[in-house]
Amino acid sequence: MDYANSVLSLLVPICVIALVFITKRVVLSLFFGIVLGGVMMHYDHFWGIFAYIYERISSVIFSLKTTDTGTWDIAISWWSVYVFGFLILLGILTQVISHSGAVNAFVQWARHRIKTPQGSEFIAFLAGIVIFIDDYFNALTVGQISKSLNDANHSTRERLAYVIDSTSAPVCILMPISSWGAYIIGIMQTSVPPSVGDGLFVLMGSVWSNYYAWFALLAVFLTIYWQVNLPAMSKYRNMGVSDLLRDGDFKKPSSSVWLLIIPVLVLMVSIGSMILWTGYHASKEATLFVILKNTDTAFSLFYGGLFALVLSVLISWKYLPPSSLLPMITQGIKSMLPAILILILAWAIGPVIRDDMQTGVYLAHLSKEFLSQGAVVAMPMILFLISGFIAFATGTSWGTFAIMLPIGVSVVGASGGDMILSISAVLAGAVYGDHASPISDTTILSATGAGCSVQSHFITQLPYATTAALCAFVSFGVASLSDSLLVGYGVGIALLVGLFYFYKIYFAPSPSNLPPSSPSPTVC
Repeated sequence: MDYANSVLSLLVPICVIALVFITKRVVLSLFFGIVLGGVMMHYDHFWGIFAYIYERISSVIFSLKTTDTGTWDIAISWWSVYVFGFLILLGILTQVISHSGAVNAFVQWARHRIKTPQGSEFIAFLAGIVIFIDDYFNALTVGQISKSLNDANHSTRERLAYVIDSTSAPVCILMPISSWGAYIIGIMQTSVPPSVGDGLFVLMGSVWSNYYAWFALLAVFLTIYWQVNLPAMSKYRNMGVSDLLRDGDFKKPSSSVWLLIIPVLVLMVSIGSMILWTGYHASKEATLFVILKNTDTAFSLFYGGLFALVLSVLISWKYLPPSSLLPMITQGIKSMLPAILILILAWAIGPVIRDDMQTGVYLAHLSKEFLSQGAVVAMPMILFLISGFIAFATGTSWGTFAIMLPIGVSVVGASGGDMILSISAVLAGAVYGDHASPISDTTILSATGAGCSVQSHFITQLPYATTAALCAFVSFGVASLSDSLLVGYGVGIALLVGLFYFYKIYFAPSPSNLPPSSPSPTVC
């Protein structure tokens, strides 16, 4: 059945998001969404529903295709395999670093220098800004750098996940020299009229008017500086976490802080080098943007991570008891299985929403009709809202870029208005929707990097991200009305700072009301 012109195309994403809120179970919600998609596509064929569910989930790893001779051929999705492999390598690497005593050594060293939650969270904030080349790379690496220090200073994993998530996609969209920049430039080359400028010029221009990305970073800064804990952040603390550092852990034997620093540095350098190498190997060009456009991120993550793991084992060998080798491997794999399961279901539901329900196409049709009737001055605000909703419902900013950039450019070109500001609104809205969505892979990987549950990360960060989005929405309207980016920034920043100061005062808990920062069972 064709749902491209039916409001029923919204049923699957709305049900999934509602179930996440109601049940707090991401795995159950995603699986229900896939089942619902199967029922809607094969409501007249009972066994077709089961075949549909199997095909959608299995296609994340492999797909069966018939050859010209009539035989079956298995096509493996190496992108998925490499990402899952990297997650397993990262889990084992974490165990190696922990068993070698390096984590304890690092915490003992850092406790003399960084003694507050603000300090440990600012380390994660700065690391997230520096590591801007890819959002996957950012989310998973910053967590490895920050978790132990975060625990030592009694900050929660949910706060760390929020910091990581807000310095992955927002930073990548502000840095044209990134995998995101290369992808967006490729879309703009075919969407933006030559009279406006080439893709790089337009993207560079959009950076300064991407209010949401800048406000998301400012919101993180204010959250850390004022230690803002909204009700959800106070309620959900270290959900599903079993590896928190306790005061007694500091008495355990420690080795050298370099056994932590060297593997993390090697992880960053090796993955960064592989990203550049795979891009050059595929494009045969030495131009940076061409390289980033053609890079194979999943391949780079896996082999960069493998190199870092091998090196970590070699330099830590004398500190690793032989009896700990098997537990390190099994515990490392076990720690990443929940994230892998959620990713499988998130990637499986992507084609259900995008291809079968055609939610993006339906929303795009509505958007085009609505935008053609909208006032020119309101165009950036409308584009921001629509892009945010599409990205939130589909869990992908990149897909939203591909859908909304051509629509936004064509509508603004026909009706008039500020082209750069409108493009910025599309990019900003897509980043917000992706940032806030419970089915987004960056949401999942940020929670994985921080080591907390996906559902608690989604629930705790949503009010912060939405506050920044509200201020960005107002700024787009003010900038369009006044024809001044600076006036938009002035109003938006004043509103954002005012709201977060209100949060600081109004939601400041008394010490007796703070819930204990103790592990709770993982809820899937």
